[in-house]
Amino acid sequence: MVRFGLILAAGRGERFGAPKQQAILGGHPLALWSILAFEQCPEIDLIVLVVDEPGVEFFEHQIKMREIEKVEAIVPGGAERVDSLKAGLKVLPHEGRVAVHDGARPFVRSEDITEGFYTLDKEGSAIYALEVTDTLKRIEKGMLIETVSRDGLYRAQTPQFYPLPILKEALRRAEEEGFVGTDEASYVERMGFGIHILTGREENIKITFPQDLELAEKLLTAGT
Repeated sequence: MVRFGLILAAGRGERFGAPKQQAILGGHPLALWSILAFEQCPEIDLIVLVVDEPGVEFFEHQIKMREIEKVEAIVPGGAERVDSLKAGLKVLPHEGRVAVHDGARPFVRSEDITEGFYTLDKEGSAIYALEVTDTLKRIEKGMLIETVSRDGLYRAQTPQFYPLPILKEALRRAEEEGFVGTDEASYVERMGFGIHILTGREENIKITFPQDLELAEKLLTAGT
């Protein structure tokens, strides 16, 4: 069964202030860190990278220059995450396994990918997540309305692992019903499939704001 890595790096970077996939972290474009982790993982057969339209040529050059071998395709994404997900899945076959990852999470490790596929093969779909430990507040118009119970709440991360037929069918049904999710699990869970939780890592941060990149530089310097 072929195992694919699908890296989504087509975000417009509205909160970052610029397209973040090309922002420099430790001397490399941000999305390249994820590409290298997937390239080095023995469980990964092929990689599909989804970037914004201007980024296609840029990353084609990066891949060629670094002699990265597993990248099968670099495709342009869409305005929203789900559009980029669909663009990536469109070039993948119906059968196989896929690890979907945010290209804005540079600290994914090859071991994380291996563990995820092991769980997928043995138990079914799986995602990395961290238990919520902060106190949660609901805010309206800048005012605190209530404290929300954090019991049973987790923060989802990527990579997330699915059989390709299930993920593709979940997206097809969601489109028919007009549902738009914020990650892959939000589509698959609606079909009634169980999704196993793997313990995530705090350092597997997502670069959303400029200060996140500053934190990532510090983590990199510290040897994360």
